[in-house]
Amino acid sequence: MSVDEEKARSTFEIAASIMMARDIDTILRMIVDAITDNFGFEACDAFILDEERDNFVLKASKGFPSGVSERTAGLSKSRQSIMEDLDKAEKLGRVTYVFKAQPEENGSNYYSVLHPERVKEPRAHPNDWHELDVMYVLFKDPDGNLLGFLEPDGPVNRKLPTSETVGTLEMFGSLASIAIANAKLVSALNRTVKLFRALLDTTAAIQESTDLKDTLRTIADRMNDMVPFDEISVYLVDWNRNLLVPIYATGPYVDEVLADIGPLTGLAGEVAKSGKVEIVEDSMDDPRVDDIPGIEDLEIRQTMMAIPLKTKQGVQGVLEVYREKSRKFTTVEVAVSEPFATHVAIAIENARLREELKKNYDTVQQAYDESKDLDKMKDSLVDTISHELRTPLTTIHGYVEMTASGMYGEVTPKMQEKFKTILHQVNRINILVSSMLEMSRLDKKTLELDFEPINMAMVTREVLEDLSSDIQGKNHTVNVLFGNELPTVMADRVRIHDVIENLIGNAVKYTAPGGKITIGADILGGKVHLWVRDNGVGIAEEEQDKIFDRFFLADAGLVREDGRVGIGLYTSKEIVRRHGGDMWFESKKGQGSTFHFTVPFKQRPT
Repeated sequence: MSVDEEKARSTFEIAASIMMARDIDTILRMIVDAITDNFGFEACDAFILDEERDNFVLKASKGFPSGVSERTAGLSKSRQSIMEDLDKAEKLGRVTYVFKAQPEENGSNYYSVLHPERVKEPRAHPNDWHELDVMYVLFKDPDGNLLGFLEPDGPVNRKLPTSETVGTLEMFGSLASIAIANAKLVSALNRTVKLFRALLDTTAAIQESTDLKDTLRTIADRMNDMVPFDEISVYLVDWNRNLLVPIYATGPYVDEVLADIGPLTGLAGEVAKSGKVEIVEDSMDDPRVDDIPGIEDLEIRQTMMAIPLKTKQGVQGVLEVYREKSRKFTTVEVAVSEPFATHVAIAIENARLREELKKNYDTVQQAYDESKDLDKMKDSLVDTISHELRTPLTTIHGYVEMTASGMYGEVTPKMQEKFKTILHQVNRINILVSSMLEMSRLDKKTLELDFEPINMAMVTREVLEDLSSDIQGKNHTVNVLFGNELPTVMADRVRIHDVIENLIGNAVKYTAPGGKITIGADILGGKVHLWVRDNGVGIAEEEQDKIFDRFFLADAGLVREDGRVGIGLYTSKEIVRRHGGDMWFESKKGQGSTFHFTVPFKQRPT
């Protein structure tokens, strides 16, 4: 294989390796290695444009003496100076230029740093390479924008590059341009992925942690991964008192910062009022930061970024980050920082809502405790009144019956009518007292149920017989849609009788004379399902969710008319529930109601 063929093969292998790389620093190192190892140059530098700072930064270098490398490490060149050099340079190819220095004129520029002993040496021949000459091989994106450049130096033959050398450099310039553009895309994608992961971490911290300090620490750590800083402070804004209240800080002055509650002034105050991000490049030259603890120390907090913490309610606080003056915050870093500031604002708002929720919970808990005490007092009162009423009512009932029978003298028909009314009312009060006692026992879970096999059809017919006079008195039509074929259930006969009587009795009472009442039953999921339908007054929609509450009746006028106090449906539903069943209804105002309940075949009470 000839030398030219070997060189071509080597060039293509290097080119393939460069195109496979995805890291800019790796790409640049590979290129400077290739130029110094294979293409006749003693040294080479590679610079990349820092768009934020608008200068070119030295990213890879090879072949220079150690002393020179130490002096040029981290070197940067302004875009303006490079463009001026290119204007003066001779164009050798599409992206290759050479700046031919005049030693006497350029003795003080950067290039003299490399070889100070040769600054004044004259160029021996027009085609000779002078130590102050500079070659540029530009990296450009598809739109022609300058991405960076190579500076091959010290050609081995000490001559200005030939057309063949320029062709090789042009190839590397093109390859590097493509590879760098791709690497920038990959870098941007990786940065975006890293940002989203960091934001996911902070989102999880906000959702999982109930400790604001822990949450802020997590957010600060993830933000520091994306936008490096030395210290951070978070302030709440108290708009009512025009104060800045520090709630989180890091660094050597934590105690001083957290103790520094002050007026809504300075940099943080300005950001809170404007709602806009502010950058301070040199804190020593900005009077707005004079009152920050430790700011007088020249070694720290030289560059600052202050970001408003916004929620739907407006600015709630300010986040400040600090780092050395030499590491100024860029616009990209500002854009990356703002989502983290949003998460800080959310964390603060969540903490505030949790505090409000806790206060509300404590208030509700106190009210609940007080209501329980009132319930106990009420239950005690109900028990006392019920027991105290029962004895005199029994006595009154007995004496009225004896008087009505003529035991104490002649009783006229008119008196008989009055005695009948008295007995009716005493019986109603007795029923009321019994219901109140039963309700109290249900509430205290002391009501005992006596389970036995019963036939719901037979119990229903017993209830209809008990209510026959009331039904006939209002001329209602009652249809029963079942015979005796209902299965036997395990239930308390007396209590189920009361439940059915309550439902049918309500239908009778709240249906106008000449109404229609239908009673049906079927099997529903292992339970006997019984229902009572009427075409009576119905229940207003806004009152339906309260119909099973204690002491509630939808129509206050009915209370005045018949003296009932709304405990029937509450008690009935509780009895059914104790049997392992359920009770519900459908109703429309003015069209009637249908009440349902179920009792399991064999299920024991709950």
